[in-house]
Amino acid sequence: MIPRRAFLLGLAASAVALRARADLDDTLAKVSRARAGAKTLVGPFTQTATVGLLRSQVVSTGKLYLQYPSRLRWELGPPDSVTYWVAPEGLAYRGAHGSGRIPIDTTAQADVEALRAMLGGNVGALRSRFDVREIPSDTGGPVFECTPKPVAGAARLRKLTFALDADLVRPRKASIVYDNRNKTEIVFGELRRDVPIDPALLVLP
Repeated sequence: MIPRRAFLLGLAASAVALRARADLDDTLAKVSRARAGAKTLVGPFTQTATVGLLRSQVVSTGKLYLQYPSRLRWELGPPDSVTYWVAPEGLAYRGAHGSGRIPIDTTAQADVEALRAMLGGNVGALRSRFDVREIPSDTGGPVFECTPKPVAGAARLRKLTFALDADLVRPRKASIVYDNRNKTEIVFGELRRDVPIDPALLVLP
């Protein structure tokens, strides 16, 4: 027989879990509604990549161009000096050391889709591949922590954490952990909403 105290504690834990899920559902719905009215997002960011066993850091500045819901241009300045494009037809890159495209059915593309959802897409769609929870925030908007579900063919991302502005549209910062040796942290500057973007900038090379 289950002791009365253990039974009550179990009920309390279940109630807390259900409330947390309901709160998350509500927050994700609010983000979706806010982003439904957005057209574009343009602005700067600073990216710090920690690479390899020595934990060396590479700091780059760049510019984000996002056309809702599905086109993204990610420009990185020196030392990376590379531009990435994300679109329904695939992923492309071009830099000092070459260029190319990545088919849409690869793990890399799946990872990029997760990042696009974080930046401006349907945040709720992350729940198909990640366990998503809302954690305490110091940004004025919600902060989400996403951990991949243990399924075959999962993305190589180990954890994705990102904070949104109070408007629930603009990202403020993000942390992308690939493994114990590699991670990327991004801090966004002033991102402008609904400004014109030259369509040529979003066409895959």
